[in-house]
Amino acid sequence: MIILIGYAACGKELAYFFFGEILILVGCILFVRSKRFGLLLSDPTLLLWTLFAFWGICRTVPFLGKWGFNAIRDGALYGYGLITVLVVAYVNNSNQISRALNTYRKCLKWLIPTILVLLILTSGLGLEWPAPPWAPQDRFVLIKAVDASLHLAGAALLVLLFPDRRTSSEKQGIGFFTLIEFAAWVPSVAIVFLAARAGFMAVVVPLLLVTLLRFQRVGWKTIAGGMAVLILCFGIVETNFVTFTIRGRQFSKEELTANATSYFSHSEHSELEGTKEWRLGWWENIIQYTVFGPYFWTGKGFGVNLAVEDGPPGMTAEETALRSPHNGNMTVLARMGVPGAVLWIALNLSFVIRMLVAFRRASSAGLRFWSSVNLFVLCLWLATMINQSFDVYIEGPMGGMWFWAIIGFGLAALRVQRHEARLARSEAARLEMAV
Repeated sequence: MIILIGYAACGKELAYFFFGEILILVGCILFVRSKRFGLLLSDPTLLLWTLFAFWGICRTVPFLGKWGFNAIRDGALYGYGLITVLVVAYVNNSNQISRALNTYRKCLKWLIPTILVLLILTSGLGLEWPAPPWAPQDRFVLIKAVDASLHLAGAALLVLLFPDRRTSSEKQGIGFFTLIEFAAWVPSVAIVFLAARAGFMAVVVPLLLVTLLRFQRVGWKTIAGGMAVLILCFGIVETNFVTFTIRGRQFSKEELTANATSYFSHSEHSELEGTKEWRLGWWENIIQYTVFGPYFWTGKGFGVNLAVEDGPPGMTAEETALRSPHNGNMTVLARMGVPGAVLWIALNLSFVIRMLVAFRRASSAGLRFWSSVNLFVLCLWLATMINQSFDVYIEGPMGGMWFWAIIGFGLAALRVQRHEARLARSEAARLEMAV
């Protein structure tokens, strides 16, 4: 959790210290010593990841001689999936599930205000942070709006799905840190809305899903919270109480309106339409040389810079350094061909179906905690999928570590649920025989 929160707060600069990779290495050593390899075959989603990773290795090893470390770095797309295996292997009881949720909730109390400050400094004021000696092209602190959106969604989901359980006599109104967190959450979402349309959708869509599936319990909270946020944002914009520029675009009513309309129709803002056409052209090119072309079975492999190889013309040096087509699904297709894409779809589809089935069963049985856990994990997965569909997200540790950790946490929750259900049935059978 410390490493995950570090990626959330510090951005990609923490990646240069390889804390996440060291964690995976130590975890794999422990996993090998435990000799629990049967776990990879006992769970259908883990089995699909094993096949996915095996095919990824097959598309990495042949290019090690040509591309060297770049092939290994691009292989993180499937390699970070080891986090899923480790979480499933070592999260074995409901106390660990509860402790993880409580820890994340406590971290968000200071993480959300920190995200607001960093978003303003990096996106709003354009503050130049010092560069690390080993990466002069980067900055020590660089938080992206799409990275922040996952935790903005997580904070709202925790409030909706896991309300305060204290009695009325113990509650003393809204706490100071809760108020600070909400005051930081609203402008953070507004900045994300202006800086990254995908990031804003990653916040809104999971909240809409929770509202739809839990309308009787959380519907009024979502409606009341949404109205409060809209009133506050419009009040700030109309009064010009706060004025700053994000990526050359002023925080104003006109810019917010342009962003909102760009989701559903053609926008008059040249930058918004340019990024949309730029992505669509690149994705179409990938589909042509894989689904309908010579790379159907193999893809182009790991190591090649896809931005240089087949990206659209006119890309900047910063854009080509990202190496991938701003869509994790297209990255899989381009590097692993159609077989890799099929395994990728099957992996994620199996996870979603299992979480939905577990949610419905827990809801029908009146197991409110487990149904909330299932829905919370499903919504976090949805937020990461939205982000990775429009940005280079799961290809690096900032998004990849979180994505695979969320899947691992969900699979671990499913295993604990099944174990507790078996214990409950055994106890009921024992009591019946005793009677």
